Amino acid sequence: MKIESLLKYQEVDGQLKKLVSAINQSEESVKGKKLGAFLKESEDKIKKMDKRADELNALIEKLKANYKQSTEKLVELEEGVGQAIDKDELNYVAKKLAELTKTIAGIEKDLANAIKEMGDISTRYDDLRAKVPSAKAQYKECRAKFDQLKKDKEPQISALKQQLAELEKQIDQKMMAEYQKVRGQNIYPVLVPLAGNNCGGCRMDLSIGEIGKLNEQGYAVCENCHRFIYKK
Repeated sequence: MKIESLLKYQEVDGQLKKLVSAINQSEESVKGKKLGAFLKESEDKIKKMDKRADELNALIEKLKANYKQSTEKLVELEEGVGQAIDKDELNYVAKKLAELTKTIAGIEKDLANAIKEMGDISTRYDDLRAKVPSAKAQYKECRAKFDQLKKDKEPQISALKQQLAELEKQIDQKMMAEYQKVRGQNIYPVLVPLAGNNCGGCRMDLSIGEIGKLNEQGYAVCENCHRFIYKK
C-alpha cells in the first residue's frame, strides 16, 4: 500500500476534524450545553425538592399529632399530681411529667426544624422556578443559532466527506480498517513520521523488527500507541 494515499486521507480527515471541532466549540454550542445542563440539573433538583416537601409534610402532620397527644397526656399527669395518695405515687407522677415534658420539647424542636427546612425548600424552589423560564428561552435561542451554524457548514462538511470517500477507494481495506480503529480511539494524527528510532506520536522506541518493516514496506505500526509510522 502506498502510504501517500493514507497521508492524503489523514490530511482531509484533519480538516474535517478541525471544522467539526470548531462547530462543537462555538459560543452557541458551549452556551447551549451549559444551559442544557442547568435545565437538567434544575429539573432533578425540583423533583428532589418535591419529594422532600412531601416527606416533610407527612413528618409535620405526624409531629403535630404526637404533640397533641403528648400535651393531652401532660394535662392528665398534672391533674394526677393533686390526686396522688402517697409520696411514692407522687414521685412516679413527677417522673412521668419530667419525661413527657422532655418528649414535648423534643417534638417542638423537630417540628421547628421541619418547618424551617420546608421554608428553605420553598425559597430555593421559587428561585429555580424564577430562573428556569429565562434559561429555557436562552437555550432555545442557542439551539436555533447552533442549528443554523451547522446548516451553514454542511456544504463544507459534505465536500470533505466526499473527498474522504474518494480517497478511501485508493487505500487497502485492511489498512483503512486499522486506521479507523485507531481513529475511533480519538487519536489524531494516526500517521506520524519517524523521529530518530522513535514513534513520532508517543515517542516509544521502535523494536528492530518494526524498524525492518518500516524500511521494507515504508511504514510500521507502533506497538505502544498503534499509530502508523512512516519515513519522511
